[in-house]
Amino acid sequence: MNPRVRTMTIAVLVAVVATWFVARPAHGARPVAWSAPVSDGPWDLAADERGAVVVTSGPGVRALDRAGHERWSVGLDGLVEAPPALGGDVVLVGGTRTVTALARTTGAVRWRAQMVGDVHALAMSGATALAGDRAGTLSAFDAATGAVRWSATFAGALWSAPRVDAASGAVVATWHQTDTPAVRVFDLRTGAPRWEAATASSTAAPTLGPGVVVLAVGDGRRHARVEARDLATGAVRWQTAVPASFEEAIEPAVDGGAVAVVDHFGVVSLLDLRTGRIRWQHDLAHALIASRVALTPRRVVFTSYSGDLFVLDRADGRLVADLGRRRLGGDPIALRRAPWGPPARLLVALRLGAWRVDLRRIP
Repeated sequence: MNPRVRTMTIAVLVAVVATWFVARPAHGARPVAWSAPVSDGPWDLAADERGAVVVTSGPGVRALDRAGHERWSVGLDGLVEAPPALGGDVVLVGGTRTVTALARTTGAVRWRAQMVGDVHALAMSGATALAGDRAGTLSAFDAATGAVRWSATFAGALWSAPRVDAASGAVVATWHQTDTPAVRVFDLRTGAPRWEAATASSTAAPTLGPGVVVLAVGDGRRHARVEARDLATGAVRWQTAVPASFEEAIEPAVDGGAVAVVDHFGVVSLLDLRTGRIRWQHDLAHALIASRVALTPRRVVFTSYSGDLFVLDRADGRLVADLGRRRLGGDPIALRRAPWGPPARLLVALRLGAWRVDLRRIP
C-alpha cells in the first residue's frame, strides 16, 4: 500500500475510534442498566443483596439475580397483588386466604398455611415468617416448617407489611378499615403485646427509624399529622401537622435522619426524624392510592396514580424529573431502591405497555 494512503487510512480510523469513545455514554450513565421481560405481568416486587423476586398476575413468582437474569419461575394459583417477603432460605408470598413459603434457590413450595382472609401483609425476620390478612389476623410462623408460633386478631384489616426491628425484637403492624384503627407492637418471639395506639381512618403504612415508629395519620377530612413514637414504650416524641390524609397502601420512608411522606393528593413532605421539623414541602397535585417512597442520599422518588414516576431533590424538594408512562414504556406499578451497587439505582416494575422490571439510574 502507498505510504501516503496508509497514513491517511490510519488517521481516519483513529478519528472514527476517537469519535466513538467520545460519543458513547459513559459507564453508568445509561438510564436503564438492565431490563428483564416479565410477560405474565408484574404486580409487585421485593429485593435484597441476592437479587429481586417478582409476583406476577400470571399468577406466578419469578426470581431475578442482580444482573436481571431469571433464576427460576413458578406458577402459583391464588396469588394476590402484594409484595413478597425475602428470607435467607424462603420467599414468602400472599394468596387468597393462604400464605406460601417457596425455596429461595429453586422456587419449590416449602409449606402453605391457611388464613382467614386474603394475605397482603408479609415480612421475614430470621427464622420467623409473618403474615397479616384482611380479616385482621397477624400470625407468626416457623420459616422452615410453617408451624404457627403465635397469632393475634383484632377488628379491621392488615394491608401493609409488618415492620420488624430485629435488635429489640419488636413487630409493628397497623390495622385499617375499622372503627378502631390502631398501630400495635408485639414481641417477635412470643407475640406478647408491648403497646398500642389509636390512629385514624386514613393512615399510611408504618415505618421504622432508630428507636422510633413513624406514622402518617389522617382522618380523610384534611386533618393529618406525621408522628414519631418511642419504639419501646409508644410515647409520642413529636407530632407535626401536614396538609392532607394518606392511604393504607402508601409507604413512607426513613433514611439518614429524614422522613419522607406523600399524602393522597400528592403533597410531599420531608421532615427531620429527630425533631419532626418540616424541611420542605412540594405539592405535585397528583392523586395517590398506592405508592412506595424511596429515599436515596440525593433524591426522593415515588409513583402516582396517573402512572408518573417523580424524582425530587432531597435537599430542597425541587422536581428533578417526571417520568411518565410514555417515557418509561409502561405504567410503573411498583418500585424498590436496589439494595446493591450505587445508591442512586431503582428497581421499577412496569405494566400496560412494557411488561418488565428495569434497573434504572435515578436522575
